[in-house]
Formats: sequence, structure tokens, C-alpha cells
Amino acid sequence: MDKIPPFQLRNPNYLIRQIGQRIRTHRKARGWTQAELAERSGISLSTLKLLEREGKGSLQRLAKVAVILNLDGELRELFSATPAYASLDEVEATHRIADRSR
Repeated sequence: MDKIPPFQLRNPNYLIRQIGQRIRTHRKARGWTQAELAERSGISLSTLKLLEREGKGSLQRLAKVAVILNLDGELRELFSATPAYASLDEVEATHRIADRSR
């Protein structure tokens, strides 16, 4: 079986639309209108509509909506993995070593 996910699943545009759909699903599960979620999260209704429909909006606005929908823990987990390097100096040192070995 092919272990590489289909291109559609690796497409950033597809991903952001999926995020928008997920926001809509969570909003509807709470019985809220778009206007209610927009007001609760402090963003404009037009911004929320665009976020839900196309997944478009700033990371700040996404975070505001995630907090109100109680999804902020999941948002935090996106990048919570332990970094491969302890510092930027370590990253740069690794690249210097790789450059010397070429």
C-alpha cells in the first residue's frame, strides 16, 4: 500500500479549508450562529464567514476562535513536539559541520 498521502491531503489550500469546516462543525455543535461566535471571539462576522468558508484569516483570529470553541489545546499541540535542536547556535553548528564535509 502506498504510504504517501494523496496530494489533496498534502495541499495547503485543502488543509485550510478543512480547518474552516472544522470550525463550522464545532460552532454548530454548540448551537451558535456565525454572529454569536464572531461576537464571542471578538472578530468581525465577515472575517468569521471567510474563515469558515475558505479557511482564510490570520493566525491571531484563528487563535481567538479556537479559544472560544475550547480548541486552543489542540492548536497548542500542533507545534509542541520537542525541537530537534536546543538552540539556534546548535542548528548553525550542525550546518557548518555539514558544509565542511562536502
